[in-house]
Amino acid sequence: MTSVGRSVAAACAAIHAGVSRPRPVSELRVVDPESQEDIALQGHPIQGYTEGFSLLGRWMRLARGCVRDLVSSSLGAEAGDRRFWEATGLTVAVMPPDDVVLLTDEGQGRAYLQDEFLLPLCSALELPISSRNVELLPVGHAGTALAVEQGLRRFSMRELERLLIVAVDSYIDPLRLAELMEEGRLKTEEQPVGLIPGEAGVALLLEAEPSARRRNAPISGRVVAVSTGREPKERPRIQRGSALADCVQRALDGMSPSSPFRGGVYSDLNGETWRAQEWGRARVRLGQRLEEPQLHLPCNSVGDVGAASGALGVCLALHARDPFRDPEAPSLVLSSSDLGEVGCMVLQPVHPKGGGDVG
Repeated sequence: MTSVGRSVAAACAAIHAGVSRPRPVSELRVVDPESQEDIALQGHPIQGYTEGFSLLGRWMRLARGCVRDLVSSSLGAEAGDRRFWEATGLTVAVMPPDDVVLLTDEGQGRAYLQDEFLLPLCSALELPISSRNVELLPVGHAGTALAVEQGLRRFSMRELERLLIVAVDSYIDPLRLAELMEEGRLKTEEQPVGLIPGEAGVALLLEAEPSARRRNAPISGRVVAVSTGREPKERPRIQRGSALADCVQRALDGMSPSSPFRGGVYSDLNGETWRAQEWGRARVRLGQRLEEPQLHLPCNSVGDVGAASGALGVCLALHARDPFRDPEAPSLVLSSSDLGEVGCMVLQPVHPKGGGDVG
């Protein structure tokens, strides 16, 4: 669910084609520096879908929409099989609990998200997933990488056969936009460096390969390697780039210990200076391990989509159509959360022989 498409096929095709639909965001007004008129901030809302909903309401709309797309396009009759869901976990990635934005008592943000969002979402999805296999990951941008890492660990311990990852976020909220404006993080006519607010919901089904092959599941791609880390927890972020570089290094070593990486890189760079500095310093630290990477920035089409950015990068990496690249060449998906968590996934698309799309 994005501002340029409400299915994985439509959204990925639009973003790869460079389609963008910025619109005025009525939730925040700014002053035009030339005319001194009061005008709406530009952003990337999902028009006709999330208007009229508050922050958690928007998350709910986005989550239900993207899960509906995944179930209808990929699962078929298995969507109604209770045994299928008994071996499936659910991890929901959202932004870090912020007591100011969520209007909760100090230190109660996570509990608030559990009660006011996660539990209602589980009920609304109507999937028979055991509550003991449901988890909330409120870490922002790096949530998908952490979810994949934890899912692979649980597969190896035979706790689950598959994991439904739902990543949702929206910056289109009056309180959140006001906070970003106060912190000087928004791109405006007066401040050309900053993020453009967006919103998105992405659902991924991660599955152990033996399980996927037993049920002859359509496979979009494989997780070759995943690595996560953390910069010191500081606000504003200190742009060292060391944790991100180490994270990428470990992921590349899991793929190939010596060969330089030449594929596509899907990054959550969003126009903010600190992210650009972090990436630049990480790039210098990595040296020849990244040999002229092809950098893709989804924010150019949909704005900053926060906790949904990593999952969106996964979709884009697995649905790329570049005539000048090997269709099964691996890609990197890089994520860096505001509070220090970083993640890197190495993904390899899988295309059926004879052409066409899968799952």
